[in-house]
Parts: sequence; C-alpha cells; structure tokens
Amino acid sequence: MTLPTVPPVLRDRRLQLAAAAVVLVLVVFAVGALVGGWRPFTSEPDVYTFGPDGDLPAFALFDGQCASGKLGAGASYTSGSDTPCGDPHDVEVVGATTPLNESRQVGYPGAGPMADFGRAYCAMVAASGQVAPTASGVDRSALTVAAIVPSEATFDAPNGPYAGSSGGRLVSCVITRSDGQKLTDRFSVI
Repeated sequence: MTLPTVPPVLRDRRLQLAAAAVVLVLVVFAVGALVGGWRPFTSEPDVYTFGPDGDLPAFALFDGQCASGKLGAGASYTSGSDTPCGDPHDVEVVGATTPLNESRQVGYPGAGPMADFGRAYCAMVAASGQVAPTASGVDRSALTVAAIVPSEATFDAPNGPYAGSSGGRLVSCVITRSDGQKLTDRFSVI
C-alpha cells in the first residue's frame, strides 16, 4: 500500500504560508517593542553606574536584597533603603559578583569594558535558574534586568565612602517590573 503524495504546488503553498506566519509574528513583536517598549526578561540589560559621577549616587544593596525607589538616573540605594522582599518594593538584586579583586592595585578598565561585563554577567544570571520563573502571580517575562557597575571613582577607591558594605568593585544585577508596578515577592532563588 502506498501513501498518497502531496502535489508539489500544495507543498510549496504550505511552506509559503508557514514562512508568512513566522514573518507576521516577528513583525508583531517588533512593532510591540517599538511602540510599547516591550523587552523580554532575557534582553540585553541596561547598565547604570554608581558612585561619584555615576547614574546612581549610591548603591549599597547586596545579592537577594530588595528596596523601594524607582530605578533610574538619580536613584539612590543606601543600606537604609532596603525593604523586606515580601513587602511591595521596586528593585531586587538577583545576582552580584566582583570581577576584579578589591585587594589588588589594578586600574579602572574603562566604562565600556565595565558595561560590557555587567551586561554579559546579568544576561547570564537572567538566563540561569537563579531567578524564579514566577512570584506572586508575576511572570519572569514581565521583568526587566539591569546591571549596576561602579563608576571610575568608586572602582578606584573600592573601600571608600561610596563602596557600600560589599565593596566598590561589585557588579550587581537588579530586576524591576517592566510595567513600573511594584514587586511583592522574592524572585531570587537563594
């Protein structure tokens, strides 16, 4: 018994329709990104510097800590701005690392390399299982991730007044809700 074959004309039409559907989906996502500012959680993270001449005057939060205050230029997160992660909060630190040891006398690698490191590290954290897929009914896809890196002055004085309790060479990854609403639970898997 032989199976009937699909005529080449119909097979080509199916391929054309499938290709058109894929293109349509991509166009819808692109328009949504341009018009609504949609950015999936795993997109390239924004980068903010902290300390003198930085975007954020102070950043003293550690991994797993939550805080109130909208993330953006001029925002300041001191040790007193932390908020319990079970209470409404604006940011949560979901990862942190020190790329260059604070006890070593090394020069500032430059704004570009620091930003590149922060983006790569936070993209890796976002893609890992270190961030829960959902918390209190909010899906991870409804979040944005940002890298917080030291300014040159903070990096060069890693134990100085702007270093915070974790040091002036700490690179942190923070999440916020894309829609600007508050988070109400912890996303960090600790």
